[in-house]
Parts: sequence; C-alpha cells; structure tokens
Amino acid sequence: MGQKRQLTHHGAQKRAERERAVGLEPEDDAARWLDEHDPKPKPQPPKSASKSKVLHQWRQRQQRG
Repeated sequence: MGQKRQLTHHGAQKRAERERAVGLEPEDDAARWLDEHDPKPKPQPPKSASKSKVLHQWRQRQQRG
C-alpha cells in the first residue's frame, strides 16, 4: 500500500470549498462561525473595466499600418 500524497495549497483550498458546500445548514453554529471568521472572497473586477478605449484604438491603427 502506498503512502498518502501530501496536501498542497490548491488541494486544501478545493477541500475547504467542498466542505463548505456540503452539510452546513444556514442556521447551524458552525455555519455562523464560518460566515463571521472566513468571509467569501470578493469577485475579481472585469478586465474590461481597466482597459482603455484609446489604447484599443491605437492598437487598431498600428495594425492597419
């Protein structure tokens, strides 16, 4: 029988997400504790919000020649 693989950072994150999604009721003490101490990550802002329209136009002009 082989040894267990060592848990990586990515694997630990996936396991935590799985455990959060399964078996917790919203009014459960554990669920309330997690909401208070382990907030959900904020969504990433869209890339289009940081891109400049002027930059896009400049690149198009450069391609045309």
